[in-house]
Amino acid sequence: MAIFGFVTKREHEKLLRELEALKAQLPFERWQLAEAEAAKYDIPDPSVYANQADTYRLVSWVLQSVDAVATACALTDFEVKRVVQDKEPVDIPNHPFELLLRHPNPLDSRFEFLYATVAYWILNGNSYWWLNRKDENSPPDELWVIPPSQITPIPDNNMYLRGYYYEPGNSVKLFLPVHEIVHFRNFNPRPSRFVGLSKLESIATVAQGDLSMSDWNTRLFRDNNARLASILTFEQMIADPTWEKIKADTREAARKREMLMLRGVGAGGVNWLQNSVSQKDMEFLSGRRANKEEIMGTLAPGLYAWLSSESTYSNANSNRAAFNELAVYPIHCMMAEKITNSILPAYPGRPLIGKFEDVRIYDRALQLREQEMYQQVHTLAEVREKYYGEQPLGDERDNLLPSQITAASGVKQEAPITPPMAATNDTRNQSDGMSDAEKRALATWKRYAQRVGAKRALTFEHPSLSPAVKMKVSERLQSCRDDELDDVFDAFDTTPRDAVAVLEGIRLALERL
Repeated sequence: MAIFGFVTKREHEKLLRELEALKAQLPFERWQLAEAEAAKYDIPDPSVYANQADTYRLVSWVLQSVDAVATACALTDFEVKRVVQDKEPVDIPNHPFELLLRHPNPLDSRFEFLYATVAYWILNGNSYWWLNRKDENSPPDELWVIPPSQITPIPDNNMYLRGYYYEPGNSVKLFLPVHEIVHFRNFNPRPSRFVGLSKLESIATVAQGDLSMSDWNTRLFRDNNARLASILTFEQMIADPTWEKIKADTREAARKREMLMLRGVGAGGVNWLQNSVSQKDMEFLSGRRANKEEIMGTLAPGLYAWLSSESTYSNANSNRAAFNELAVYPIHCMMAEKITNSILPAYPGRPLIGKFEDVRIYDRALQLREQEMYQQVHTLAEVREKYYGEQPLGDERDNLLPSQITAASGVKQEAPITPPMAATNDTRNQSDGMSDAEKRALATWKRYAQRVGAKRALTFEHPSLSPAVKMKVSERLQSCRDDELDDVFDAFDTTPRDAVAVLEGIRLALERL
C-alpha cells in the first residue's frame, strides 16, 4: 500500500515483476535492449548531417557524383509483384503503391521524391520517409522525405526503438511513432544499429583539400591576377603612413599586373624574395584530378572512368556497366527490400515484393547462347517462364522441347471454313471465328486495359477488331472496376461466342466465298 506518495516494498516488487513480464512479451532479447540503452548516448547531433550535405553545394565533384547516381536511381521503373509458390513472382500492373509512388505527395513528383531519397542516403548514410497513414496496418496515403538533419532516432531500453524526434528548426520537437517512419541507412561500423555512416566521412579530408585548392586558384586569378605571392623586405623601419601607401600600391600593381616601383629607399633598402613555387611544381591540376578520381570512386564507382576524356567507346560501355552494377543496382536492392518489409505488408493480397528494374548491363550474345543450351533440355513452357515470364500456351507444345516443335504442333486439323483456293494470310480459327490478326489486336487491348484500367481502355481502337467483338468487350469493360484485375481479365474472354459474334463470323465467311 502506498502511503503519502511512497511505494511499499511489496508494491515495488510487484511493479518489477510486471515490468519483466512486459519485457518478455517484446520481440527483443536482453542484449538488444542493453544495446539500445547504451546507444542513447551515442546518437550523433543532427547538425552533422547538415554539414555533410553542404559539401553537395560546395564541392563540384561531390555534386556530380551524387547527381549521377540519384538521377539514374530516380529514372528506373519500380514494380510490385505477387509471390507465387514455386514460380516466378507475377507482376501486378498499377498496384496502389506504384500509383502512390508516381504522386507521393502534393509537392513532389516521383523523380523529385526518389532523387532526394537517394541523395540524402549518399551524403548522410541515412534517408527517411514519413508515411501519412492511420496505423501500422494501414497503407500510406502520402510519402514525404525528411532531411536527416531534422530527425533523430530514440533508442529505448524497454522498446528498443521508441520512435523518432522531428525538429524542423523552429525550436519545436515532435514525436513520430515507429510505424510512420521508413529509415534507409547505410552500414555503420561504430557500431550503431540506429544511424548509418556517411561515405563522405572517409573522403572528408580530400573534399576539404579540394575545396581549399579551388579557393586558392580562384583568389590567385581574381585578386592577384595570377601573380604568385612573394615577400618584400625593407632594411629600415618605415613610418606607418608610408607603409600603408606601399601596401596599397603593391596590391594595385598585382591587380593590374604592373611592375612595382619604389623610390627613396636607398641602395639595398628593398629586397624581393619568392615565397611559393610555380603551379607546375605544385602539380596543381594533377592534384585536383586525383581528388576528383577519389571522390567519384567513393560516391559513384565507375563514373570517373566512364566520363573520362581518355575513355574510348569500348571501355566507356564497360565503365557504364560498372557504374550501373556498383553504384545504382545496390541502392535499388536496398530500397526495394526496405519497401517490401516496411510498407507492402500493409496492402491486401498474397505476399508482395517490390523491385526496381534491373539496370545491370549483360552480354547479350552470352545470354542467347545460355538460352540455346537451356532449351535443349527444357520444355517450351519452362523456357517461356524462365526467360520471358510468359504463361504456358495451353496445348501439347508446352511439353515439347523447342527443337521438337513443328508447324503442325498444337494445331487441330479441321476442315477449313473457306475453300483452299480462297485462303489468305488472314486465316480464321473455326473454334472461335476470330482471325489471327484480331486475336493479336485483342491481346494488345487486354494488356492496355491492365495498364490503364477498364474505363480508360474503352477508347482503344484497332483496325483488326471486328465491330461485334469490340461491342462485346466494351460492354463488359463498362461494368468492370479498375481495381479488380480479375474482372478485366474476364472481359476479354471471348469464348464461348454469343449469337451476335457467331453471325458476324458467318457473314465474314460468306464474304470470302
